[in-house]
Amino acid sequence: MFDTVDAALATVAGSPWVLLVVVVVVVAADALVPLAPSESTVIAVAVASAASGHPPLVAVVVAAALGAYGGDRLAYGVGRWCGPAMTARLQRRRRTRAMAELAHRVMHRRGRTLIVFGRYLPGGRSATAVTAGLVGYPLGRFQRFTALAVTIWAVWAALLGYGSGALFGGNPTLGLALAYTVAATVAVVAGLARRLGGSPARGRLGRVLRTGRSTGRAGGSGTSRPG
Repeated sequence: MFDTVDAALATVAGSPWVLLVVVVVVVAADALVPLAPSESTVIAVAVASAASGHPPLVAVVVAAALGAYGGDRLAYGVGRWCGPAMTARLQRRRRTRAMAELAHRVMHRRGRTLIVFGRYLPGGRSATAVTAGLVGYPLGRFQRFTALAVTIWAVWAALLGYGSGALFGGNPTLGLALAYTVAATVAVVAGLARRLGGSPARGRLGRVLRTGRSTGRAGGSGTSRPG
């Protein structure tokens, strides 16, 4: 197995610019149709960068950020497109109407936090972007916070992969294993922190966000202080 991984890394390292295109496509698509875990893809390419010097680390960061931004913007667009129909459906029942109004309030009040940090939770990236579109979160604000979020995320993932690859320069497989372990640990800790520190209202919002990701059933109307 390890020999196979090493061979694959050697192959992709020989086509660095094609690899960057793959990063953009995979990371963008992961927002709606997961082809491969976007963070894992960026980490793997960064490990290859540390092992061979190609593609350059800066190029990996840029490709990851562009793909993430494009995917998030597409997910937002899908949510906005589905918004009117989903809102009409949710207004038919008292419970779903209340959940939709909660999602609207929390998204508009804490949108910046959800957009920047939600992507570190499993499914959080897609759920946040789609829900932002569904509830009519302002596009300009969404784009600004998304640009900040994807930059931070791309730098984090690329540096994690590159640092792990550099640490085990003679064995890229160990570099990958270390980077994936750290990334998984961060995701688990973030998930536990959300559960332990969450309020009942946030728990209900989580259900709305998960629903928004899988079926687009989130939306609502109301007024609240923008986030």
